[in-house]
Amino acid sequence: MKIFKLSLCICFLLCACNNKTLTPYDAAQQACECMKLSKDSSEEGVEAFKDCNTKTTDMISQHKEDAKWMTDWREELMAILKDCMSE
Repeated sequence: MKIFKLSLCICFLLCACNNKTLTPYDAAQQACECMKLSKDSSEEGVEAFKDCNTKTTDMISQHKEDAKWMTDWREELMAILKDCMSE
């Protein structure tokens, strides 16, 4: 589990240090990763999900005033939702 947490932290740091513009697709993929984490009901899994969900919310909040971006994000999320939850 420590390796998982370390991997998650490294992923967050890499994403945080990346200066590229967040696309609706990237945000939908991030939300998908959080949904996958929600399947783990252990204490570590719940904490990982909360952290992931907070990160996703922060990412999306930067665009909440942009109706077009939010619409595109919702469409991307709906498009990957079925595949995301079957993995």
